[in-house]
Amino acid sequence: MAGFGIWIGGICLLVSSTLIVVDLILRKFFGWSLGGADEISGYVLAIVSAWAFPITLLRRSHIRVDVVYTHMPRRIRIVLDLFAMTCMGVFIGVLTYHAWQVLMDSIAFNAISNTPLQVPQWIPQSLWFAGYLFFLVTIVVLLACSLWLLARRRPREVGGLIGIHSVEEEIHEEVHPESMAAVSPGHQTMQEK
Repeated sequence: MAGFGIWIGGICLLVSSTLIVVDLILRKFFGWSLGGADEISGYVLAIVSAWAFPITLLRRSHIRVDVVYTHMPRRIRIVLDLFAMTCMGVFIGVLTYHAWQVLMDSIAFNAISNTPLQVPQWIPQSLWFAGYLFFLVTIVVLLACSLWLLARRRPREVGGLIGIHSVEEEIHEEVHPESMAAVSPGHQTMQEK
């Protein structure tokens, strides 16, 4: 589902960018505007960002400071990974709760944008909220899978699921980017093969 969201998000960003370019050209050369291109692009950016977070997490691409992390024993790295995932889960949980409150307020007050488009706010906000909710579910599932792997005494796989990329994985991704698109979470790292 995350991969599907990425494709839809990419198409939406492309359409939004095209709309902005057309609007700029029309303004520059004809003194006429489509109106609402900036509003639509704002909605698209918020929605696409929310839906991009889960795939970024599944590909272990969120930025972490790893200067000390890589020199620590595996057990400490696993504890740090679980702590980082828990912190992210709490943060996204709070964010999702507030996104829900914003959506409910917009529905309760029949809020519409104060622009010429007069977009009912529940439409973009529900897609935005759904993206954060899916991100939260992804975090919870990854945490549950990590704890299950630990209970089954498979700590190497925990790092492959929620840890940061090893140096070998980073090199492999740079040399063979097409192969990393097919890699799913939990696959063995180059060191483990």
